Amino acid sequence: MKLLKPDFYDGFACIASRCRDTCCAGWEIEVDEETLKKYREVPGNFGRLLRSRISEEEDGAYFALAPGRRCPFLNERNLCEIYLQLGEDMLCDICREHPRFYQWFGDYTEAGLGICCEEVCRLLFQRKEPLRFVLEEQGNGAEEEDPLLKPLLAARERLFSILQNRTYPMDQRMEAALKFAERLDPPVRQEDTEEILKLAGTDPESWLKAAGTERSWYGSRQEILELLEIYRDLESLDGTWGGRMESLMEQLPELLEQRRVFLEAFRNREYEYEHLAVYVLYRYFMESLFDGCVLPPVRFAAASLLILQLMDTRLWLEKGGFSEADRIFTVKLYSKEIEYCPENMEVIRQFLEGEPGKDE
Repeated sequence: MKLLKPDFYDGFACIASRCRDTCCAGWEIEVDEETLKKYREVPGNFGRLLRSRISEEEDGAYFALAPGRRCPFLNERNLCEIYLQLGEDMLCDICREHPRFYQWFGDYTEAGLGICCEEVCRLLFQRKEPLRFVLEEQGNGAEEEDPLLKPLLAARERLFSILQNRTYPMDQRMEAALKFAERLDPPVRQEDTEEILKLAGTDPESWLKAAGTERSWYGSRQEILELLEIYRDLESLDGTWGGRMESLMEQLPELLEQRRVFLEAFRNREYEYEHLAVYVLYRYFMESLFDGCVLPPVRFAAASLLILQLMDTRLWLEKGGFSEADRIFTVKLYSKEIEYCPENMEVIRQFLEGEPGKDE
């Protein structure tokens, strides 16, 4: 079996009450069946309390949220009473694993850490060097490998090399990545393996030099408004997301103008957007192994980058500065609202699978 993970993966540990946020509030927390069986056997007063705060419904069991949409076992110090009373082994799967994520491709697995977490963001953005991934091999693979696995991994590596080439500005790198992905479309099939490997073997410099200047990678103002409208109408954890997107739409002309000023002012932190684009592709690009669609994940990386840049620019204009804490705030907010709502991700995917709008 092979396991790929970011090189900072093993350095992660939940900082618990030291976190300025909590992952135990704002959303329903599902209790998996195996853990539910354990909870039914917990004796004493705490066992009775535990069971009284679980709602069992047709689609599964959940902790009944307390006021403020907090987990009923999250105490005033933002610590978990289940962990304190019963230990880590008695946490449900989602609480024990969060914010880790996994993708399984037979005997090949990819693991990562979600950027909805403050500590993960800190680990990601504290580094200035390009993001790297570590491959571990454990024993011999028993399952037959999908013929598209290696070609798509090679294609993603080429995308990484394009996005991490710091000789070019980030805008040009994103444009080149999109052009590379467009060449991989229409949906890839097993008989396309040689063609994908050939494309993945091309010189990244050729894509970067060919990235045109006649049209910005983020499209026309009308295209951006259409994208923001999609994001505005998504489900929101606390009801504020739609208003944030509406503000971006109302201020779009000024934000697009000031975006370049903002990016130039913080040119020494451009690597943060590089890390974001690479990390989004790491998490989502290999899903194309299941549906053959390689362009939507790259478009999602581009859309995420654009919306975060607009959010960052607006925050910078409001505050007169943009700190490391501000970077973590916008990324964490975006990830929580978008990545952790399957319905939101599906709406965005359907939009990005369509043909881009025409320029103004």
